[in-house]
Amino acid sequence: MKTILPFRHEDEKNFLNKIHPVIRLILPFIFVVPFLILDDIFLIYTILLITLTIILIFRINLIRILSRLKSIIPFILLITIFLPLYVGETIAFQINFGIKINIYSEGISLAYLMFFRIFGSVFVFMAFFSTLTYSEFIEALTKLRFPSLFVGSFIIMLHYIPILANSNRKILEAQELRGKKITTYWQKLKTHAFIMGKTIVMNMERSEKLYESLKMRGFSGKLTFVSKRIKISDISILAFFFTLTISLIFFINLELIYKGVFALFLL
Repeated sequence: MKTILPFRHEDEKNFLNKIHPVIRLILPFIFVVPFLILDDIFLIYTILLITLTIILIFRINLIRILSRLKSIIPFILLITIFLPLYVGETIAFQINFGIKINIYSEGISLAYLMFFRIFGSVFVFMAFFSTLTYSEFIEALTKLRFPSLFVGSFIIMLHYIPILANSNRKILEAQELRGKKITTYWQKLKTHAFIMGKTIVMNMERSEKLYESLKMRGFSGKLTFVSKRIKISDISILAFFFTLTISLIFFINLELIYKGVFALFLL
């Protein structure tokens, strides 16, 4: 079964596996949080370029990341596409279908910024989480002292995401074999939503049985891993990227750099 989770397989080679899982878990937050807070499109471009450079240098599977992003882009567009219709005061242009529809320039700018914020966040998290195995991700959560109840619930949730996705796919295939035709994206989305509602109820019962069986086998709610030391090199990597992000925000004029680069290409 093809997994939809961003984690790599245990036997998959990765050049970043020498870095402690906790550092790899924290790094995307260092990149993403600043451009979610600050209205700076040039910062988003720069973080995306840095992430893409890391992907290429360390040979992270870019095709896999993009294939997972492909299914999220329609939802991002759905969130942002209507912003130009009601945000702003300056009319950029009008559409007349018997009813005049105003498109505001401020709304276009906000939609553009929102799209890249959401897309950039998902891309950065996908990139760094794809360097972690499932066990490394859980180990990092426990190392950061997250409550055992939260981690245990999170593990069960992650366990059922691929199961639900595979179950949906099989039901859709069965419906198509019985002659049901799904021609448009919205019909497919509606069918998925209907199936998800039924399978979630079924899997709630399954998860209760799973929890009871874990308790009968002695599961106390605590997860233990072989402890790995966070080395000085790990701290140095974290400090480097934190310093780089602070420099991009406060000390480097990114807009001026991008305008200079564009001017060179236009000459």
